[in-house]
Amino acid sequence: MTKKVLIIDDEKDMRVYLEALFRKAGYETETAANGEEGVWLAEAHQPDLITLDVLMPKKSGVKAYRGLRGSEKTRSIPIVVLTGLTRLDDFFGDLDNLPRPDALVEKPIDREAFLSTVEELVGAA
Repeated sequence: MTKKVLIIDDEKDMRVYLEALFRKAGYETETAANGEEGVWLAEAHQPDLITLDVLMPKKSGVKAYRGLRGSEKTRSIPIVVLTGLTRLDDFFGDLDNLPRPDALVEKPIDREAFLSTVEELVGAA
């Protein structure tokens, strides 16, 4: 069964890049342009993994993360946070007893290392 990845990122170029990367590796993809849409899609479609940008409009990645981890429907879905920020503790320092993201990946992405991390979290597509 093909694994499904939800890509939540406000940058269209990043969504297109990640979608191509995942599809080439054999994953199905769905995308959201902001955290609000991403949380809704995650609850509705139950992906096998979520990639989440930190800085986004409508609902930031941190707020989306809290929503995803706080929801019964999505709390067990692995989340990989993708960001160009180097001080992630400033954003994920206090998560109100929620677990930290399953992986933190800095942009620009090392494709091989990134796909290896995804495979560790959900298995090969």
